Amino acid sequence: MTPITDTPRRTYRERREVRAERLREWATKREARAEQAAASVDALASLIPLGQPILRGHHSQGRAERDRDRIVNGTRRVVEHSTKAREFTSRAENIEAAAEHAIYSDDADAITRLTERIAGLESERDTIKAYNAACRKGTADPAALPAKLARELASSIRVWGDVQCPGGRFPSYTLRNLSGNISRQKRRLAVLTAGAPR
Repeated sequence: MTPITDTPRRTYRERREVRAERLREWATKREARAEQAAASVDALASLIPLGQPILRGHHSQGRAERDRDRIVNGTRRVVEHSTKAREFTSRAENIEAAAEHAIYSDDADAITRLTERIAGLESERDTIKAYNAACRKGTADPAALPAKLARELASSIRVWGDVQCPGGRFPSYTLRNLSGNISRQKRRLAVLTAGAPR
């Protein structure tokens, strides 16, 4: 029977950080194996004169073929280990990037951060609504938009053109997606607030 311990349970963010750290350790080990395999291949290849063919029927033929196979297999191992190291590093970076922007439900400041995120999204929605209304009146000024929204508008103009408005207009799906995101975040906030200790 396993003893019961009073160790605190890790938060989801902490578990993700541990996972990223473990992936980085695996990447380091794979890089070391790749370097070791490359050194082995280089040592073996340095014994063979450049351009030396395998002499068929000669007593050295068997050894030369085995050396060739070792070099090919060693090079294959270098590539495999290097590829895995890059994959592990990439996965660790993705975890860290996601954790940087994510709000996990068991974060200590989750309710505060969600409230701020909802306020930011509502502000963005109001800005887009005001811009589209100005566009319909013919007084839209894309230079007055925040940088993020200006990039989204430029992308939308590249795809759809500016036939709807001389300065371009945000497509209706932008507001629908934003409103859906706000609703989802509000539902999540309600769940977190209901479960929060008083």
